[in-house]
Amino acid sequence: MSQNLPRAATATVAAKALKPALMAGGLIAIAAALPLVTNGAAQTELTNTLAQGGLRGQSLFLLLATFLTAIGLPRQIPAFAAGYAFGPVYGSAIALVSQVLACSLDFIWARAIGQSFIRRRFGDRLARIDRALAAHPFITTLTLRLMPVGNNLLLNLVAGLTSVRLLPFLAASALGFVPQTVVFALFGKGSLPSHTHLLLIGGGMFAASALLGIFIFRRARPTA
Repeated sequence: MSQNLPRAATATVAAKALKPALMAGGLIAIAAALPLVTNGAAQTELTNTLAQGGLRGQSLFLLLATFLTAIGLPRQIPAFAAGYAFGPVYGSAIALVSQVLACSLDFIWARAIGQSFIRRRFGDRLARIDRALAAHPFITTLTLRLMPVGNNLLLNLVAGLTSVRLLPFLAASALGFVPQTVVFALFGKGSLPSHTHLLLIGGGMFAASALLGIFIFRRARPTA
């Protein structure tokens, strides 16, 4: 019976991994339909709008993506939009910066505003989470970020409520953000008719990152 529990948990993780896959499919479908609706002008118009005033448009995109991610927007959506507008390389970079900034804002807000209150109300529960994160903050955070499931905002806030130091948490988060950020930036650019080969590259990377996350999850769980 106990041997079936890890398998059941792995199956649950695999099923939940379909959520970002469905999100990717929906975003690709929307982006692919835009040229049909706008006679191919959608990406040109978006790029021109963001490029107005040199770095001004890109800075506005960064600020908006940071704010929306900090309040709970799935981080894959700005990555997709950045890839669509700026290409996979620069799009990945600007999306990754926005994700790290959003992560730090959530962490600092939770630590400054909510830590003392939550510790008074949920001291025992928070202590267990604290021990799990604080023992190996970098590896634990990286493992959670690489898994194809989870809530980005929730992890940011929970980490801020614990005694985990900011820099290891941010470093592990940044590294863990990379796979899906690059994948969704590739999807964004690949949704254009002239770059469909990027969809294949992104799809392969997405499958690899999902398998890596499931593998890490299985290694991290007790076998009995």
